[in-house]
Amino acid sequence: MQVIAITSGSYPFGGAATNRHLSYLNGLANLNLDVKLIVLQPDNNQSDLSNKQKGTFGGIQFEYAAWYIQPISSFILKIFYRIKAHIKAIQIIKKEFASRKSELKLIVLITKPFDILPYFFISRKYKISIYHERTEFPFLGMEGFLKKALLSIYLKYIIPKFNGLYVISNALVDYFDKYVKAKERILHLPMTVEFERFNVDKKNESNTFGKYIAYCGSMYSDKDGVPDLIEAFNIFCKNNSDTNLLLIGDNKDKIKFSKINDCIISSPYRLRIFCTGWVDRDQMPEYLINAVVLALARPDNIQAKGGFPTKLGEYLATGNPVVITDVGEHTDYLTDEVSAYISQPGDPISFAKKLLKAINNPIEAKKIGEEGRKVALNHFNSKIQAEKLFNFLNHIN
Repeated sequence: MQVIAITSGSYPFGGAATNRHLSYLNGLANLNLDVKLIVLQPDNNQSDLSNKQKGTFGGIQFEYAAWYIQPISSFILKIFYRIKAHIKAIQIIKKEFASRKSELKLIVLITKPFDILPYFFISRKYKISIYHERTEFPFLGMEGFLKKALLSIYLKYIIPKFNGLYVISNALVDYFDKYVKAKERILHLPMTVEFERFNVDKKNESNTFGKYIAYCGSMYSDKDGVPDLIEAFNIFCKNNSDTNLLLIGDNKDKIKFSKINDCIISSPYRLRIFCTGWVDRDQMPEYLINAVVLALARPDNIQAKGGFPTKLGEYLATGNPVVITDVGEHTDYLTDEVSAYISQPGDPISFAKKLLKAINNPIEAKKIGEEGRKVALNHFNSKIQAEKLFNFLNHIN
């Protein structure tokens, strides 16, 4: 079987979506599949390490359909490069189809209806099975008449045309069930993590940040509850004097970062809060492994109900204790004070108590971290999930 995935963004080094895609695509490559990733065009937050137009990474061939160094701000140029990217991507697919030695499967990772349509045309013309991934509810950010009309078209006329759909949560399985031809055409493919990335020794010597609790993820929005985490840290510090907070994530855009930055500046413990800025994929495991606790104070919002955070799987893969909130499907896999410390969402006091419990009881916390890692190995292992995806692609045509 040959697999071609269509996406956009920063590859092979990027954010959570990049890591998710690479984890299971690498798993497919390890099953001796020919895997190619066509990236339509670079991301506005392109990693400095993602500086090649084409190459091979972890057994995956990747190629940018449109390539440029500087981010594009002109609306006209954005449209021009998007069209150019689709034309090039289709040319690559045609070439791969003509030279294929096995059955070709097409995976569409992009979600905008107008971006998806060209790949329906080519899949129909060459009789190629086509599949789609969703990691959150499609209606997020779809306010306004035109956007709602597009959403309706996407759900009623685009989703049913895919041979198969795979989603990150059971909530999304239930949501898309009424739009697909049959329920067996939906696969629940949870968060996936490459455990090999976390085979890093913990440093015993002191580091720049001292002893620290770590968070990694978005620094530009409330989706992960960073303001709640900072407030919980302020409460935590009243009973702890030697553990700092490390916030890992891009913060170059000072306007988007201002809300979280204001929380840091107003904290009486601001000198114990550190920000790393952007950290690349290969550096991230070291930051997470050297933390004493990994924290995610995600609020109970609609994004949490439909999605499942990639970072949680990475947290668990370290074997360190994690402190999280009871949102989404976290407790479908994790049990409070058995495999994780779980607090109520939107309650910094509750979260602070869990942080203190993890820090003040290192032997118990170590056991809980080890149990959390076992859960991740059983449920989020990219090798296991890649086999599930392979079987799905192989049987759903």
